[in-house]
Amino acid sequence: MGPVSDSTRWIVVVEEPFLPADAGGRVETFSFLTAAAAAGIRMQILVPAREELDISAYEEAVPGSAVIRLHRDDSPRSHLTLRPFMHASRPVGPLRRALEATPPRADAVISYSCRSSHLGEEIARIWKLPHLVRAHNVDSEFFRVLARSSSGPRAVAYEMEYHKLRLAEQELHHSPLVTCIADISLEDHEWRRARASVPTFHLPPFLPVGALRAGSPDSAAAASLTPAGAGSAAGQPTAALPGGVGDPAADQRLVFVGSLDTSTNIEALRWFLGGCWPTIRVRHPRATFQVVGRRPEDGLAAWLAGFDGVELHTDVPSVAGYLAAASLSVNPMRSGSGVNIKAIEAMASGTPVVSTPTGSRGLGWTAGTHLLVADEPGAFAAAACELLADPARAAEIGAAGRAYVLHELDHAALIREIQKHLS
Repeated sequence: MGPVSDSTRWIVVVEEPFLPADAGGRVETFSFLTAAAAAGIRMQILVPAREELDISAYEEAVPGSAVIRLHRDDSPRSHLTLRPFMHASRPVGPLRRALEATPPRADAVISYSCRSSHLGEEIARIWKLPHLVRAHNVDSEFFRVLARSSSGPRAVAYEMEYHKLRLAEQELHHSPLVTCIADISLEDHEWRRARASVPTFHLPPFLPVGALRAGSPDSAAAASLTPAGAGSAAGQPTAALPGGVGDPAADQRLVFVGSLDTSTNIEALRWFLGGCWPTIRVRHPRATFQVVGRRPEDGLAAWLAGFDGVELHTDVPSVAGYLAAASLSVNPMRSGSGVNIKAIEAMASGTPVVSTPTGSRGLGWTAGTHLLVADEPGAFAAAACELLADPARAAEIGAAGRAYVLHELDHAALIREIQKHLS
């Protein structure tokens, strides 16, 4: 990717520390920053964080950038304001002090999450800069789902945050300090466009870093080895993961990747294991199911241990090996908004994906061509069994999915789209 402009400078306010890039939002944020740096854009990256950051590691990961930590306040008082907690816990005061110490030299400000958009608005107000807000989902809808799936004080807290977020979204949609809003999801863009006077557009997710190398013989062989430090649920090192799609000698391995302390992911696992997995195991007794993710909630390991053929791999440094070695990736999401980055990571590796409609929302891919989509347990299990029984069909779906994301999520094209809307 050639430089966009050596003189282009952005202030980028992210939602949270993005290293390690081990969850969907962090993966997408890091991919965007990497793409911008490769395009020759110089950035001041502001990172709200509870703990101190290894600034040198961050600046090495995003060459040409200056990284500034902003204090994040998660104290109880952040819950006791009229503002959403996600805004109150990222106060404006530390931002003002940081920019007084390091005055910006920038052509634009980008809030790389609605959760940090109030900080971007403050920068836009003081320095009269164009301001783009990257929306990863509709936050209020996410908290409404959390409220409905919870009980007791937790449900009350989620319901309060939902109403606060609805008001904050209304303000964002008509803010004179926002130039445009870039939704990651097509559906979210249509929802927002009907409500906002601020211009909105669809900006797909940036292809995960390393995806261009995924699927090559050398990288697939390397990725099939679990990175140092990864372990199984039993605490033993995981062996090399041989085989892959189209290899008749390979184990029939399904994989789910996602944060394991997120209610929507736990809901998806319960739906899949309760309604789909028994059917798959009857038809394919050799099949195994790997659950790969970070920070498993209490009791998850014990619950998963009750299912035959299910393995838990937690807090692994990289999921690439698991995806590359899997026969297929399942994405059984029942709720949520935005785009599931886990599906894109799987498709980028050439691994065929079976998803629910919720899990496949957000992009213009075609069911039956780029991935298989089913909404009922019986149909979902049948789709998975179809690919397990027909490696050639699985390889065809995997190749089509990979070709789609490589073309549609091209870094250079997406950076040019941002530049166009900021000019």
